[in-house]
Amino acid sequence: MDQLKVSEIIGNILSQLNLDENQYKIELEEENINITLSLPVESAGVFVGRHGESLSSLRMIFSLILFQRFNVWPKIHLNVNDYQERREEALKEIADSAVEKAVTLKKEIILPNLSSYERRIVHMYLSERSDIKTESRGVPPLRQMVVIPV
Repeated sequence: MDQLKVSEIIGNILSQLNLDENQYKIELEEENINITLSLPVESAGVFVGRHGESLSSLRMIFSLILFQRFNVWPKIHLNVNDYQERREEALKEIADSAVEKAVTLKKEIILPNLSSYERRIVHMYLSERSDIKTESRGVPPLRQMVVIPV
């Protein structure tokens, strides 16, 4: 992918969303595209949405546009005011709590509804543990993650 063209396309989309150039940063690393938005608190919520739904939608729009242009599915990491880092920490705390319950009670613990991206984060975080295993069950959008004691 032409890095200059990618930056131009993403920049055009963000400017259509009334963002100034000083409110976003686009970094390209091979097939990875990192987009960081620094917004006032009152408008950040619109871009994040409920449980990050707006972020996911915007990420999908970027992916579709870039796929149409370059015929490659880019890996896009989109972050608004460090929301992703804070959400990852919260997911790790939820996972640790579920592991503690599963091991103590010796029964499966079902985590609250998580997006596929969030389930992946938890699966990877808990993959090193030998006392539990994780799996996703069900059919989207009702797919759930289960922590199972070994």
